[in-house]
Amino acid sequence: MNITYNNYWTLIPNIYNNLVEYDEQFRIIPSLAIAWNNPDSLTWRFYLRQGVKFHDGNHFTAEDVRYSINTFYSGFESIISEIIILDNYTIEFKTFEPTPTLLDRFAHMGIIFYHNSTQQPEGQTLVGTGPYRLVDYKINNFTKLERFDEYWGEPPEIKTVIFQAIEDNNERLSALRSGVIDIAEYNIDDKIDYILHEKNITLVKYPPLSTYIIGFDLRENGSYGFPDGQNPTADIRIRKAIYQAINLTPLINGPFKGLAIPTAQLVTPYVFGYNPAIQRLPYNITESKQLLAEAGYEDGFDIVMDCITEGFEYNAENCYLITKQLAKVGIHVTMNNLSMTEFNHKVLHERNTSMYLYGWGEISMDGSWIYDLFIRSVGDSYGSQNSGYYSNAEVDRLGIAASHEMDPYERLHMLQEGFRIALVDDIVVVPLFSQILFTLTAPDVKFIPRADLRVIVKDIQFT
Repeated sequence: MNITYNNYWTLIPNIYNNLVEYDEQFRIIPSLAIAWNNPDSLTWRFYLRQGVKFHDGNHFTAEDVRYSINTFYSGFESIISEIIILDNYTIEFKTFEPTPTLLDRFAHMGIIFYHNSTQQPEGQTLVGTGPYRLVDYKINNFTKLERFDEYWGEPPEIKTVIFQAIEDNNERLSALRSGVIDIAEYNIDDKIDYILHEKNITLVKYPPLSTYIIGFDLRENGSYGFPDGQNPTADIRIRKAIYQAINLTPLINGPFKGLAIPTAQLVTPYVFGYNPAIQRLPYNITESKQLLAEAGYEDGFDIVMDCITEGFEYNAENCYLITKQLAKVGIHVTMNNLSMTEFNHKVLHERNTSMYLYGWGEISMDGSWIYDLFIRSVGDSYGSQNSGYYSNAEVDRLGIAASHEMDPYERLHMLQEGFRIALVDDIVVVPLFSQILFTLTAPDVKFIPRADLRVIVKDIQFT
């Protein structure tokens, strides 16, 4: 099998196993840990799978888990106070505070073999316990994996897989059409309408996990775009007016070719913390104009919107369509076209923005990550993507409480309520849509698209 890939993380889940993993619906399932419990709120105890071998023949034990965390994964030193090996297949983690997201963190952490100076083979790299082992590679060209015959799980059907680094969309499509590759990553473009009708190509849709929003500077005075006067987007009526002035249908059917769905939230239904009670405000030009008039902007105003357009043509089209729609209610938007690097520095790092269009993909099944990034007040450890300086004491309180609540039902309610306050009561952003990402495959390739977007070769079959 031949697969295109553009990043290192496409390979990792095929070579390494984690203590726990996500299934295709973003739910935590056992992997190298077969069970776990909490003897108390500061202790996580894991019972490890026995009879597991690394690709070099060494046996997996609790020492490998401790070694992996202590050596290769940063950030745990501020969470885990002590790691205790009870026996070869039982390990405990003591945390400084109750940490309900530890399972989610472990779902991103491949386990590496513990070795000392006498055990480590010289030059050995990427040795895991996963279904495939590394046999050859050339940087920025290809990586070849072979089935690991001593894998602890169900043996994969496919014996050899080659991941090929092909950056250009057209080259990937050509390779798929000619049979050189079987699975191709593909970025949406104008060709997708034709691809959908090709008999020898199957478009496999992933669950919608990428979210797009319009964000604002919420400071009343001293804002980036209005340093000498009052900032209009500090008024919730203006944010609501913008919300109701945007018709999503032309955006979804235009730039995204129908491969997106409207959203009202910062997280998708697959993510813990999603609140089904939060609904979109209706598209209503008349109501939008009334809100502008009530806020003192009957004649509208001028504003700049930061957009990532370099290399993202569909994003440029989205921004353009939004400017046209807002012009209908008197809001005159100037697009500021930026590369991703420029946008990240200006909007996310410097926070010198009046209004911006931004999108991201889910990195976690737990909504606390997005909560802490976007709606917690800006601080040393939180609010790193709170570019508008949003601050609500109750939202912060709920976020802090959720970060230490071990009861999942109580914690879910806290996150849902915090998201409701931010999105409904405060309209901190205007949610737009969730993009439906996809992969192109040969017609005889069969696999279930995963919510975490990973391509797990052992789950792929040829029909």
